[in-house]
Amino acid sequence: MALLRFILVAAGIYYLIKFLFRAFFPVIVKKTFDKMQQQQKQQQQQYQEKPEGEVTVEKNTKNKGKFDTKGVGDYVDFEEVDD
Repeated sequence: MALLRFILVAAGIYYLIKFLFRAFFPVIVKKTFDKMQQQQKQQQQQYQEKPEGEVTVEKNTKNKGKFDTKGVGDYVDFEEVDD
Protein backbone atom coordinates (compact mmCIF):
# COMPACT_ATOMS: atom_id res chain seq x y z
CA MET A 1 0.00 0.00 0.00
CA ALA A 2 2.83 2.39 0.85
CA LEU A 3 4.54 1.66 -2.48
CA LEU A 4 1.38 2.50 -4.43
CA ARG A 5 0.95 5.73 -2.47
CA PHE A 6 4.61 6.67 -3.11
CA ILE A 7 4.24 6.03 -6.86
CA LEU A 8 1.07 8.15 -7.04
CA VAL A 9 2.65 11.03 -5.09
CA ALA A 10 5.84 10.88 -7.19
CA ALA A 11 3.81 10.84 -10.43
CA GLY A 12 1.71 13.77 -9.19
CA ILE A 13 4.77 15.80 -8.30
CA TYR A 14 6.38 14.96 -11.66
CA TYR A 15 3.35 16.13 -13.65
CA LEU A 16 2.97 19.24 -11.50
CA ILE A 17 6.60 20.23 -12.08
CA LYS A 18 6.26 19.44 -15.79
CA PHE A 19 3.15 21.65 -16.04
CA LEU A 20 4.75 24.53 -14.13
CA PHE A 21 7.91 24.29 -16.23
CA ARG A 22 5.92 24.45 -19.47
CA ALA A 23 3.90 27.38 -18.15
CA PHE A 24 6.70 29.56 -16.76
CA PHE A 25 9.84 28.68 -18.74
CA PRO A 26 8.87 30.60 -21.92
CA VAL A 27 8.01 33.66 -19.83
CA ILE A 28 11.35 33.54 -18.01
CA VAL A 29 13.29 33.08 -21.27
CA LYS A 30 11.43 35.94 -22.97
CA LYS A 31 12.05 38.22 -19.99
CA THR A 32 15.76 37.34 -20.00
CA PHE A 33 16.13 37.98 -23.73
CA ASP A 34 14.27 41.28 -23.47
CA LYS A 35 16.60 42.36 -20.67
CA MET A 36 19.67 41.39 -22.71
CA GLN A 37 18.30 43.23 -25.74
CA GLN A 38 17.68 46.37 -23.66
CA GLN A 39 21.24 46.28 -22.31
CA GLN A 40 22.58 45.91 -25.85
CA LYS A 41 20.55 48.92 -26.99
CA GLN A 42 21.91 51.00 -24.10
CA GLN A 43 25.49 50.03 -24.96
CA GLN A 44 24.92 50.87 -28.61
CA GLN A 45 23.45 54.27 -27.71
CA GLN A 46 26.43 55.05 -25.48
CA TYR A 47 28.79 54.13 -28.31
CA GLN A 48 26.93 56.29 -30.83
CA GLU A 49 26.92 59.35 -28.55
CA LYS A 50 30.71 59.75 -28.76
CA PRO A 51 31.85 62.10 -31.50
CA GLU A 52 33.99 60.66 -34.27
CA GLY A 53 37.71 60.74 -33.55
CA GLU A 54 37.34 60.95 -29.77
CA VAL A 55 39.57 58.52 -27.92
CA THR A 56 38.65 57.16 -24.50
CA VAL A 57 40.59 54.86 -22.22
CA GLU A 58 38.56 52.64 -19.93
CA LYS A 59 40.49 51.06 -17.08
CA ASN A 60 39.59 47.64 -15.76
CA THR A 61 39.53 48.09 -12.00
CA LYS A 62 38.44 44.53 -11.22
CA ASN A 63 41.95 43.02 -11.39
CA LYS A 64 43.98 45.45 -9.30
CA GLY A 65 45.75 42.67 -7.39
CA LYS A 66 49.01 41.06 -8.41
CA PHE A 67 48.96 38.42 -11.09
CA ASP A 68 49.88 34.85 -10.25
CA THR A 69 53.04 34.13 -12.25
CA LYS A 70 53.91 30.80 -10.66
CA GLY A 71 52.18 28.69 -13.27
CA VAL A 72 53.20 30.75 -16.29
CA GLY A 73 56.25 28.71 -17.32
CA ASP A 74 59.95 29.15 -17.86
CA TYR A 75 61.54 32.00 -19.75
CA VAL A 76 63.79 30.89 -22.60
CA ASP A 77 66.25 33.35 -24.09
CA PHE A 78 66.93 32.69 -27.77
CA GLU A 79 70.07 33.86 -29.52
CA GLU A 80 70.72 34.19 -33.21
CA VAL A 81 73.32 31.83 -34.61
CA ASP A 82 75.46 33.09 -37.52
CA ASP A 83 76.59 30.50 -40.06
